[in-house]
Amino acid sequence: MTPISPVYANISSVVSKYSWKTPKSLQKPKEIDFQKDMPWVRDNVLTTALSEINDLTFSTDDIRYMEGIGIHLPFKSGKECVDFIEKENIRLYFAKPYEKGVHAQYSFDKNAIMINKKYQNTKDFAVMLAIGEAILHEAGHAKDKDGQSSIQEELNFLGMNAVAHRAFIRKYGKVFSNSTAPIVADGVSIYEKLFFDPDPDKRRLIARMKEKYGDLPSGDRLHPPGKIARAVLQ
Repeated sequence: MTPISPVYANISSVVSKYSWKTPKSLQKPKEIDFQKDMPWVRDNVLTTALSEINDLTFSTDDIRYMEGIGIHLPFKSGKECVDFIEKENIRLYFAKPYEKGVHAQYSFDKNAIMINKKYQNTKDFAVMLAIGEAILHEAGHAKDKDGQSSIQEELNFLGMNAVAHRAFIRKYGKVFSNSTAPIVADGVSIYEKLFFDPDPDKRRLIARMKEKYGDLPSGDRLHPPGKIARAVLQ
């Protein structure tokens, strides 16, 4: 992902004995120093994806909407996710997946997020952003620390992808429109449409979850099943 966000320091002005600082809501996240903060990340595509995620702000309205339909996001901003990756020393790398069609996967044994190597040398900025969304999703699995999954867990993390996708669209406009890469066309773009479908019963989302995750339990200890998750197994 080409652009990397600049560093914005706290700006203060002093008049007489008073000081003002830029409100936190107007400040940009600190740029990642990969040599210092994440020296294990070398690949330009991955560094760009992480930088874009680090600079991404989720809409509070989108988060509220997700909560309203029983979706609980593991991270409430891109920076929160990147900080977690740095703190937990999670590696990121490209490799051939064990199963065909897998875009990304978290390995508990390696404490690493694997991205499908077919995207390793991509020049498509939309794909780089989608890789960032995949990193968000897999970092959610890493946060659980249990090596298990459930329909509700996947819903929570895919819902976060949908919120991040909308944030990228607000930032970059029609950046995803012309990308035919599966990670975009049959991945991140699909879930944004399914979660924000005006159908109150979310029938298309339920059908997709049944197809992809119908072999999982509806919920687990960390992710009690909501209405949508229960409907997947009905």
